[in-house]
Amino acid sequence: MDSRNRTRPLANNQPVVISAATLKGAYKLVKEEFGEDAIILGSRTVTKRQALGLGHEKVVEVMVQNPNGLPGGFGKPAPRLPSTFISDAQPDASSREMLAEVERIEELVKAIAEDFEKLDPQASITRGNPLAESLVNGGASPNTIEKLLTRFTSETGQPSNDRVAALSWLGENLRASNCEWEGFYGCHAFMGPVGSGTTDLILATAAKLQELGRRTLVLNVLPEDRSSIKQLQVEASRCGFDAAVIQKASQLSRSEEHLKRYDVVLVDMPDLGHSSMTTGGPLHSWLAGNTTFHRHILIPVNQDPRDMDTVTNAARSWNCDWLGLTRLELTGRPAKILDFADSTPLPISLIHNRGQVEIASSGKLLDFILGLGHDGGNPDQINSAKG
Repeated sequence: MDSRNRTRPLANNQPVVISAATLKGAYKLVKEEFGEDAIILGSRTVTKRQALGLGHEKVVEVMVQNPNGLPGGFGKPAPRLPSTFISDAQPDASSREMLAEVERIEELVKAIAEDFEKLDPQASITRGNPLAESLVNGGASPNTIEKLLTRFTSETGQPSNDRVAALSWLGENLRASNCEWEGFYGCHAFMGPVGSGTTDLILATAAKLQELGRRTLVLNVLPEDRSSIKQLQVEASRCGFDAAVIQKASQLSRSEEHLKRYDVVLVDMPDLGHSSMTTGGPLHSWLAGNTTFHRHILIPVNQDPRDMDTVTNAARSWNCDWLGLTRLELTGRPAKILDFADSTPLPISLIHNRGQVEIASSGKLLDFILGLGHDGGNPDQINSAKG
């Protein structure tokens, strides 16, 4: 799930590729590894599927001239070279201009964000904008829509009332896993507030994976009542996946060797309000020590986004990397998803709706936000709503 900065040579005596999550981050690594006068040959953005788990990640690769033919081993950091190795090389003017342009754009975006804070409410970018008004009527807050449209205009240069361009941009910027079940592997821990439907989502996911032939284990950690244990036993027997219950936090470390036998492990954590879910407690320490676990924070969409501070804080303190959405069938204001995505800026992994679970895609999320639901709808209606 995590994007790791990497330095690798293409081949002996060939250029070195520096990888990072952003162009600015890649240039920073170039400076650290090869000095201020490193010769940059080019850059590109590539999309890679994560090795174990859900979705893709975008990585920026910068190609650097390999000074004196001293590459690092493949997959290992290249040696840190003193600046004397490349002191005779002429600085690459185009690369310096590119870095300056990146910094200029970042400063511009920062300035726009600062100006946004000072906007006169009477001069709102959403005023008289049919798309903005429909999203607000659909449940999104005016503040969130204003921020999104400000970003849209600053990044694209298009007017805020260009409905087609704005929806296209919104679809591209709705962060979701956008993969298929074939890419769902590894250990996944799920947590959420009381009433988030964590267990229902996990059981539906386990049933789907077992149906696909994936060796699956559901691990129920510190269940509060026997009804959840009974529900787990019934569903495990019906669907064929394995199930286990952890009654004491001290049993967690002993279970880790057992987890390696499975293609997928789904961990049902206690509700966020449970006494065992304190930061720094045994559960928190155990999960923090398992860096390969995917951590999903769940948000019930029928809740008010203004009441979700506990979830937002938990996502940070538990180092969550995914956001799951539940209870979609219980809301009549689907555009509030934009508020949840703004307050908890994580890619959306899974969606649980009407007893069914699916891997989130940006297109289906946009359909739901526009009030088209998950039933597919009439293609003409969908095109009309988006156009």
